[in-house]
Amino acid sequence: MKIGIDISLIVGEKAGVGYYTANLIDALAKIDKKNKYVLYPFFYHIYHPDFKDAIAPYKRNFRIRFERIPKKVIDLLWRHSKIPKKLILGHVDILHSTTFCAPEDHYGKLIVTIYDISFEVMPECHIEENRQHCLKGTLDALKYADRIITISNHGKEELIKHFGADPDKITVTHLAAKDIFSPRNLDEKNEVISKYNLPEDFILFVGSYEPRKNLITLIKAYCNLPESIKIRHPLVIAGGKGWLNSEIDGLIESNNFSQIYRIGYVDEDDLPALYSAATLFVYPSLYEGFGLPLLEAMSCGVPVITSNTSSMPEVGGDAALYFDPLNGKQLRNLILDTIDDEILKEDLRQKGFENVAKFSWEKTARETLRIYESVYNGE
Repeated sequence: MKIGIDISLIVGEKAGVGYYTANLIDALAKIDKKNKYVLYPFFYHIYHPDFKDAIAPYKRNFRIRFERIPKKVIDLLWRHSKIPKKLILGHVDILHSTTFCAPEDHYGKLIVTIYDISFEVMPECHIEENRQHCLKGTLDALKYADRIITISNHGKEELIKHFGADPDKITVTHLAAKDIFSPRNLDEKNEVISKYNLPEDFILFVGSYEPRKNLITLIKAYCNLPESIKIRHPLVIAGGKGWLNSEIDGLIESNNFSQIYRIGYVDEDDLPALYSAATLFVYPSLYEGFGLPLLEAMSCGVPVITSNTSSMPEVGGDAALYFDPLNGKQLRNLILDTIDDEILKEDLRQKGFENVAKFSWEKTARETLRIYESVYNGE
């Protein structure tokens, strides 16, 4: 097969879609030497200015479309010519869209990954432009895609419930933490602490700075902890700038919370040591298609507290503590009960290691490759 994959969001400050795509490509390169892969650093609606930074796996059967063509030439072709996008992208047998885009006019069989439908069930957590993009992409996928991939069983159920999707058209492939996520030694932890100017012990959140991540509840719960706890365990918020976050900034700044550190986007190479240095990882999200940071934190040996909604229980299993994401008091009490309980934290660490062993990118890649083969063969 000749397989085309949309990698248009793997450059810049990667978020969930970018990490999914990059990890999938790397895993496919390890298991598949037979099929040919064409990687698209720009794709229909996505044209990142840094698309030339995209890198393909160092394998003979993987290449980036127009890799050797100057950017100014591609700019003219893509933005100013009337040549249909499918002709610029070229012929493939399988076209895998990863960015909520399901073009009607395309070559090959179309596969679309839909991560979640938070844009539908929680529209207030999205800017309107993004909500419309995701909604259109999902509706088009239901219409034009030969197969839809969701990253959790919850995601599949949501598509069926809210959009009347055909369950036989949807296949679930769970995600996984990359192999780089593992407990780090003291020197590595101290290095990242120094780099980001952090305290030695802290409670950690990693995720985009946006309403759906429910940082308001986390910050309020944290601020209601005893002062002695906050002094010993400041709150560290790491992640890209996101959107609709003025309320979060206002809450922190108006109360002058000196124990809250906002460190912004963290390079992936620094994340394992950052997780490893944390005392607790708290992920209070209101809604997730998968919740990959849960597995990343568990892989690094950090006890996890997370919300009991959407896909989080599916991913965390019995290796996390759960709370109602709308109940800040419940979260506050969980943190208070866990932060100094070494027996409980060790139990969560061990269960976390057992839980992450159930997931792997190799497994995800093999399942995805089976989807390509099934669709290609008309099954």
